[in-house]
Amino acid sequence: MANKKTPESQKPAGWGGFSNRKSEIKVDDSRSPNTSRRRNNVENKQREAGDFNSTRLTGEAAFDAMKMGRKDNKKRPKSSPVEQDFWGELEQRVGSYQNKIKETLKETLKPVLADEWTPSKATEGQDREPRRKSRFEEDAPARRRGKKAKGRGGSGGRRQDDDNDDDWDDGAQERWEQRQEEKQRRKEEQKLMAQEAQEAIPVFLPEFINVSGLAQTLQQLPANFLNDLSEMGFEDMTVDTILTGETAALISMEYGFEPTVDDGATRDLRPRPTPSDPSTLPSRPPIVTIMGHVDHGKTTLLDWLRKSSVVAQEHGGITQHIGAFIVNMPSGKSITFLDTPGHAAFLTMRQRGANVTDIVVLVVAADDSVKPQTVEALKHARAAKVPIIVAINKIDKEDARVEQVKADLSRHGVEIEDFGGDVQVVPVSGKTGQGMEDLEENIVTLSEILDVRAENDGMAEGWVLESSIKPYGRAATVLVKRGTLRQGDMIVAGRTWARIRWLRNEAGVEVSEAPPGTPVEILGWRELPDAGEQVLQAPDEDRAKVAVDYRQEMADRQQSSIYIAEQQRRQREKEAAEAAAELAASEDSELDSKPAQPGITTQNFIVKADVAGSVEAVCGSIVGLGNHEVQSTVLQSGAGLITETDVERAGISKAVIVNFNLPIQPHIQQLAEAAGVKILDHRVIYHVVDEVKDCLSNLLPPNIIHRVQGEADILQIFSINIKKRIQKNIAGCRVRNGAIKKTSGVKVFRKGKLIYEGTIDTLKHVKKDVMEMGKGTECGIGLDGFEDFQIDDQIQTYEVIKEKRKL
Repeated sequence: MANKKTPESQKPAGWGGFSNRKSEIKVDDSRSPNTSRRRNNVENKQREAGDFNSTRLTGEAAFDAMKMGRKDNKKRPKSSPVEQDFWGELEQRVGSYQNKIKETLKETLKPVLADEWTPSKATEGQDREPRRKSRFEEDAPARRRGKKAKGRGGSGGRRQDDDNDDDWDDGAQERWEQRQEEKQRRKEEQKLMAQEAQEAIPVFLPEFINVSGLAQTLQQLPANFLNDLSEMGFEDMTVDTILTGETAALISMEYGFEPTVDDGATRDLRPRPTPSDPSTLPSRPPIVTIMGHVDHGKTTLLDWLRKSSVVAQEHGGITQHIGAFIVNMPSGKSITFLDTPGHAAFLTMRQRGANVTDIVVLVVAADDSVKPQTVEALKHARAAKVPIIVAINKIDKEDARVEQVKADLSRHGVEIEDFGGDVQVVPVSGKTGQGMEDLEENIVTLSEILDVRAENDGMAEGWVLESSIKPYGRAATVLVKRGTLRQGDMIVAGRTWARIRWLRNEAGVEVSEAPPGTPVEILGWRELPDAGEQVLQAPDEDRAKVAVDYRQEMADRQQSSIYIAEQQRRQREKEAAEAAAELAASEDSELDSKPAQPGITTQNFIVKADVAGSVEAVCGSIVGLGNHEVQSTVLQSGAGLITETDVERAGISKAVIVNFNLPIQPHIQQLAEAAGVKILDHRVIYHVVDEVKDCLSNLLPPNIIHRVQGEADILQIFSINIKKRIQKNIAGCRVRNGAIKKTSGVKVFRKGKLIYEGTIDTLKHVKKDVMEMGKGTECGIGLDGFEDFQIDDQIQTYEVIKEKRKL
């Protein structure tokens, strides 16, 4: 066994001794520079892993072993000169290697030797935490075992594995740690990005914004943004389409933004919040609105209450304005009454009255019972959540049916007291005053139960009941709800503002202030406000102008949005019409021969009235007229006299001017006649509606009726010579019904199918030309442009009657 170690005394001489020495040198062959460096690395790894029981010689133990080997070599006897030279040279080489190994071990084990390192002391003296092993250090034994098994030679494969371990320790471990740090950094970045995506980004949006601006705000490309909008359900959008702030906010939330819509709080005026405890406020007069059907006696009741005559001042006995006044009751309590028109055209005015009132007095005529406008007034009162008192008027008439009225009210959901409800019913007569004291008492009692209160100080608030242009300026009737208005105050209503020049009550008397619950007429408006606008007091003129500018800007944006939407709708219709025309051109001629649908004829109107409420009512009545063939359009409306500009615009647009309850100046009348402009001048809205219907009816195409006059059967066909060799077929007929007239239109039927429609050329009895042939007679009929007669064909004559249509 050459590789088996034996005791030194049993080793043979000669080459056997050389073999033994070679085996010993092979054990110490690890002292070469490469081997020493390799073993030092392995020893360091084992030491860091705490493997101090390794079978290899490490540290001082290896150093002592090398000493012993040197001493053994010195004690060996010299066998021959050749052997001495050989072993001497070998000892020199080994000595040089030992010196290098000593220096390397001293540098490597310097910290350990300085502390007189021993395996037990090293384990006990470790105060600091051992270095964390890398993945390559932990897997190194397994890799070395695997590579050793795959290697061809034991020692050669071990050197290659150990060299690879050295490379892993020096370069690969550092690169691996860098890669781990890069992965960790990327994970942290992804985590931060996910957190940012979860957190909504705040964005500020105006009240109106176009699609292009919203796409830029949301950092989206316009083309992609339009595709997203179509997927969300917004069809036919373009970059110029204007969206409201609420719609833009919903869209921005889909992109992960947290929107805030500009409500104009910093620029616009807003009503102050309602107090938390209204019971601490001073009381104000209750506002009572008289509502009901037309001509049921609402104004007569008010006339009796304030001991005046208002009915005579209204044209046709119909109230066409909102009257507001204060009535002092015998009990000393003041009540503000509003009188609203009862005609259907003044629906919005009645609704406006219900929105600013505290109590509604519903007037129902005892002889007429519940009418459609009575039901509408009930709806307005219920929508405004206002308590109701029913006044059954005209009980002095012989045909009054009070119980019938109560039953009708109950059927319409009015829970009256007589049937177990809480609605008071008072039979009254506005002419005789019967039951009026009971009505006053019920109103006062209900107002005390309601206990209406409002602030006397602070910024005033109110509502515009009516507005008109009067000889002394633009005036508006305002009902004050909170605060007190005084001369010189700045107020804003809609898109106009005013510095109050003076305040006047319903009697035309100038007053210094208007507390809550007081209706007053205000002068000093820059522009005439619309009826129904809320009035808010501004601290100064600059604040009022800023609020008006802001509202005007919002109105312009909204109008622009409507205009753009209308333009887009027209463009789509135009494109659809062009596509339909192209499709029709490519189809059969039968489809091309179908008659086109008639278009809609439009009649333009310009409305001028005495007050804004009447303008609103007249415009509503005009726009509501028409059908699918004729429609009406109000080009311009306003309160005030007709001007030359109105006439000129009417002449250009072929419009009709409606003048309601205003005088027409002579030069305006002459200018309108010269321009061919028609002016409808009325003081009662019924007459306006009737005449507008006539104007629209004139635009309707007439009804064309074919009335049959006579029928004849063809019995024989004759051919006559007209001129030289020109022949013409004549139908020999017998008149079966009616009369055949030469001036009538004619139709020829063959087996029930119309084959000709035209006029009669000749009508003869024997050889004599006649104009008419009666029933049972025989005649010859020649038609214009038709000669293809056959026996048993039927000839029918008719007359065309055009009937004028009406709406």
